[in-house]
Amino acid sequence: MEAKVKPQDPRPGRHAARRDEIIEAAWAEAENRGLSAISLTEVARRVGLRQPSLYSYFASKNALIDAMFAQAASSLLHQIEQADYPASPRDGARLVARTVLQFGVSNPTQSQLIFQRTIPGYEPSADAYAPALQMQHRYVRKLADAGVTAPADVDIFTALVAGLASQQLANDPGGDRWVSQLDTVLDMFFDHLDRRSRT
Repeated sequence: MEAKVKPQDPRPGRHAARRDEIIEAAWAEAENRGLSAISLTEVARRVGLRQPSLYSYFASKNALIDAMFAQAASSLLHQIEQADYPASPRDGARLVARTVLQFGVSNPTQSQLIFQRTIPGYEPSADAYAPALQMQHRYVRKLADAGVTAPADVDIFTALVAGLASQQLANDPGGDRWVSQLDTVLDMFFDHLDRRSRT
């Protein structure tokens, strides 16, 4: 006699799917009102729940924001990990810079949450911050492979990429006026490193 297979409980899957739906509604609310103005009442309304029911999925507003932070950081980490890096270390550094830049321009709200302190009093939990730390490790390692090892040089490189993203979003959203300058900016950066090493 064949053993009966116990039916899989569908409730955890439904709960996870509902959580994802709530997170997506929270992103929509953030894009509409701003990250610091996310309203749990409005998020609940978007997914057809009463606000008290939302707490069975997220214990607090910060817990929901934590899930958003982890999702955004994980998305960028995945893009950095999956990029097709060339053999040249400097070209690899350029690609990781372009990956971060394109993420920031294409996902301004997600980028704002993980790179800027826009929500008063919010600090990501250790679990939520873990993918951001992994992303930072991959980023710094790519720069180190290209000879960018001094903390000040890493800061300058990061500021150049962040500055282009900021200018693009502020002055030419949806365009490429500032994004297209990345290679020129990095040429100047690497020229500076080369001149300094020769002296």
